[in-house]
Amino acid sequence: MADPLQPFRDAIDSIDKQIIDLLAERYKNVSEIGNIKRSRHMPIYVPEREKALMAKLLQYNNNRLDDNTVKAIYREIISGAIRTELPLKVTFLGPKGTFSHQAVMQHFGHGIEAIPCNSIIEALHSVEKGLSDFACVPVENAIEGVVNQTLDTLRELDLQITAEFKIRISHYLLSNFAIDRIKVVYSHPQILGQCRKFLAEKLPNTLTLECPSSVSAIEAAIASPDSAAIAGNAAIEMSGLRVIAEHIEDHPRNMTRFLIVGKQSPAVTGDDKCSICFVLQDRSGALFDVLKPLQTRNISMSMIESRPFSTTGQYCFFVDIEGHEQDEAVAEALAEIKNASSFFKILGSYPQKR
Repeated sequence: MADPLQPFRDAIDSIDKQIIDLLAERYKNVSEIGNIKRSRHMPIYVPEREKALMAKLLQYNNNRLDDNTVKAIYREIISGAIRTELPLKVTFLGPKGTFSHQAVMQHFGHGIEAIPCNSIIEALHSVEKGLSDFACVPVENAIEGVVNQTLDTLRELDLQITAEFKIRISHYLLSNFAIDRIKVVYSHPQILGQCRKFLAEKLPNTLTLECPSSVSAIEAAIASPDSAAIAGNAAIEMSGLRVIAEHIEDHPRNMTRFLIVGKQSPAVTGDDKCSICFVLQDRSGALFDVLKPLQTRNISMSMIESRPFSTTGQYCFFVDIEGHEQDEAVAEALAEIKNASSFFKILGSYPQKR
């Protein structure tokens, strides 16, 4: 009796061969583009081009495939293309298996060299020194707030924000033991804090021990009997532990915003964000006055944070606004803000991620 699945499998095999042939042809063109870019010292990674390409692909897809599937497939196709042109080096807060590593893989794909660093400062300094092309660093978490180390270092270094994106932070309980046998749970202190409700309800009598990272927590859980670790999905594959419970975070909409930081300035896309920082003279109403140019030009502000600037009691304000620094209205507003500030810096204008 003939196998009813065989005609469909044969069709899939034929389609797969066509896909490989087309990818090879695509990468042949990519290689030529890479030669031109290198000869003219043009940037390999162009976030504004990538944003336009993704938008075009999703429009062409027209919901025939799940949009997230299309994005994931082309994330790796684009990553392979970048590797064909010139492999990129991207630094991040390590070790591998952390959420920062997950963010690098999600944004750049597997075609780049991901380099773990001991701190956000080290990751950014590596770019400034020319040891890496970009750094992927967290800047804001929906639960914990802004990452002060990222803001302070961006203010100090001569670098540019070139892209932004968000990832959902999901936590998993990993162990080689059933949940009723677990006596100790290891994880990073922030992760433990984001899973308080689960731990109180499901493991009320369990000891929680803090570790420097989720990866070190996994190592401790492997080495200890009747123990478990809490980590993100990037660490699951490399852990060797079973998933005992998934999505155990207290807040299901826990998102972290990441920045891609380098030395290039993306061009205008028409849907951009501009990040700035400035220091004001200490007087009543100074902040209200300096932000007025934004209001008069209907420029939206999506974030404002303050950080100590010096021992004199001054504060540096970090502000995100909609638009590109080359937009006429934005340029005029920034000029007024700069004139009213004792210190002013544009941290970058880059495609806005929606």
